Amino acid sequence: MRLDKYKTALKLVSTELSKRDIEHVLIGSAVLPLAYGVEYDPRDVDLFILNKSTVLDNEMFEEIARENDWDLGTSDHGTIYYELIVGGESVRVDLLENILDIYIPPEFFSETRKVAINGVEVASIGLEELLVLKAKIATKEAEEFINEVARIVLDKGIGLNYQRIRALAELFPEDAEGILKRLRRNGIYVE
Repeated sequence: MRLDKYKTALKLVSTELSKRDIEHVLIGSAVLPLAYGVEYDPRDVDLFILNKSTVLDNEMFEEIARENDWDLGTSDHGTIYYELIVGGESVRVDLLENILDIYIPPEFFSETRKVAINGVEVASIGLEELLVLKAKIATKEAEEFINEVARIVLDKGIGLNYQRIRALAELFPEDAEGILKRLRRNGIYVE
């Protein structure tokens, strides 16, 4: 598994964000290999920005890209991403925030864990948060991911806090039952 490129990209971006006091948390499928040591290719790295906005503070984020010779792009959600060349390969690091159709309640970040990535500590959400976010997306790809995580949890003996999963799902009152149903359908049996 070639995780080194993701670790290096995360370290580089996290270091630059921290220099400017930009609070950020690792979210998305990269949580599996980087926070839990599970062999999985996340295809990109997702960071959630807590105290700045890539839209309102756009110049600062553009400056970071320029100073580091990273390509800068805009996602379908209107947020930005950096594209870094690491070891001859391109790695995309998405910078997400609560904007337009993206909304993650602040409670999702109340129990972050610190993950050491090549000598740099990065805050990360846990599997419980990741599973609820994936179930909220409600796509075939997200459900396949949940199913894969359910197998990994069983195989590796990773404990999940099912009460936390339910509490997190209930932060989306309009979709809580749908989230829990998608989790159950894919092997995460929340009572």
